[in-house]
Amino acid sequence: MSRQHQRAALARVTELTRAIAELETRRSREVARAGFHQATWAQIGASLGVTPQSAHRRFRHLVYDPATGAAWSEPPLPLA
Repeated sequence: MSRQHQRAALARVTELTRAIAELETRRSREVARAGFHQATWAQIGASLGVTPQSAHRRFRHLVYDPATGAAWSEPPLPLA
């Protein structure tokens, strides 16, 4: 493989990695929005193709603000 092909392949890997990160961010925002609008973990899990428990474990700390459309993670404070 020539250096040119190598650089092109690595550039595509970088581009895809950025796209995956953006899609994961968008998915988290939509999961948070679904939860805000009273979707159950069973419904969310089904849309993700995972169990309700798996969806809950991964996304339970998400918070959604309908005024801004923003979502973020707020893990609970540690116990003293």
